[in-house]
Amino acid sequence: MKRLISILLVLVLVSAFVVPFSVKAQNYKPVALMQLKINSENFNVDGLDMNFLLGGSAPLLIKEITYIPVRGVVEAAGGTVGWVSKERKVTISLNDKSLNLYINNPVAEVNGSKVKISDNSDVEPIIANSRTLIPAEFLIKSLSGTFDMNKATNNIDITLNKQLIQVIDVTGRKVLVPKKIYKIVSLYPMSTQLLFPLKSEDKLIATPAGKVTDFNNFAKVLPNAKNLPDASDFRDPNIETILSYKPDLIITTYQTPIKKLEEAGLPVVLLNQESPQLLLKSIQLLGNILGKYEEARQALIYFNEKLDYIKGKTGIINKKATLYIAGANILTTFGGDFYQTYLAELAGVISVSKDLKGGKVNVSAEQILLWNPEYIVLTPYCADSVNDVLSNPKLKDLKAIKEKQVFRMSSYILSFDLPTTESILGIMWLSNKIYPQIVNFDIEKEARNFYQKIYNFDIPEEDLKAVIGG
Repeated sequence: MKRLISILLVLVLVSAFVVPFSVKAQNYKPVALMQLKINSENFNVDGLDMNFLLGGSAPLLIKEITYIPVRGVVEAAGGTVGWVSKERKVTISLNDKSLNLYINNPVAEVNGSKVKISDNSDVEPIIANSRTLIPAEFLIKSLSGTFDMNKATNNIDITLNKQLIQVIDVTGRKVLVPKKIYKIVSLYPMSTQLLFPLKSEDKLIATPAGKVTDFNNFAKVLPNAKNLPDASDFRDPNIETILSYKPDLIITTYQTPIKKLEEAGLPVVLLNQESPQLLLKSIQLLGNILGKYEEARQALIYFNEKLDYIKGKTGIINKKATLYIAGANILTTFGGDFYQTYLAELAGVISVSKDLKGGKVNVSAEQILLWNPEYIVLTPYCADSVNDVLSNPKLKDLKAIKEKQVFRMSSYILSFDLPTTESILGIMWLSNKIYPQIVNFDIEKEARNFYQKIYNFDIPEEDLKAVIGG
């Protein structure tokens, strides 16, 4: 099984290019909800606080006319803004709208047609504090949005349909998603964790409430985790629930039935995390969609450095150790098409059940005796304890039992054997446990570094001891 590590070094480019599509045949349209305030450089988009970045750039109220910084507003919806200095012209593009406006000129061009900005000839684009400001109501309505100004509070409410781009997910589906993504719904617990290496966890607005996630630890890493609503089950997504969250993006496993999601026009991207190679490709795909190219690159470098080190150490071993991985109980294991088998391979170990098919597989004690593994690893969710296995009379003749080479793998947010980012800790731990003479990871240091680098989280010392305990 040569297939993984050399492939892991290749950063596969995933298509994500801008095309202004229409979604007339679909019900759902991602909309940017913006709140601005006169004389304030700060504004809010879909619940996220932002600012206009350029000093002195803020909405102004001049002679009862509201002016807004055009670049910040249009780009927040995924549109583009250009400036032609010779003509003092502002060019704006959002979805199927194209505008040209000229400084101190009351006439604009909308999709090629000349249009008066206002019946009042004094209403025109201006430069204030060295920044371009556009009459807000004309701009927003010309872009098919809505504009409301509360003169009592100086608050401005704007809605704009978001610019869509086309992306290709792991199944080859072409999906329309907003160019600017602020709100993500995850239907699959393992997909949720992919947002952390991309530093995009703040965009998560709903996540599944499945039992596989330790929400106490999840809330330590993401304080708002316990307050996130249930996104529904990836096996049977609740369309009405998901629609109520108004997401920009839905991420889930390729195993999710998505017909109803597609019919509603919801922007759902399918991921495949069923091997470490595919896990890394999913990180890169999401990085491209979210514009987190450098974050994705750094994550892949981190993972590949650890895997290269293990391969360099274990690749010289002529006779690899044999391992039995117990799932829900000692008589449940994993076939060659499940993540646990790939994890063992990357750790330099041979999973004795690798030739089985069907994912999670029930086996007999007799079959385990025939395999006679040198090591047994229990998943964190295995109902049997290490002592249960060591004292099981049916297994007493196993090499692993006789030599007391039975261990339990750790977990934190998710179990380290599952197809998520934390599995790299499971791979490092396993290689270190089975080959302590040649693999020299300081697991405590590695775990601390992993959560700092990938999750931007300083794991508490008491938690760290539990994580590395095994």
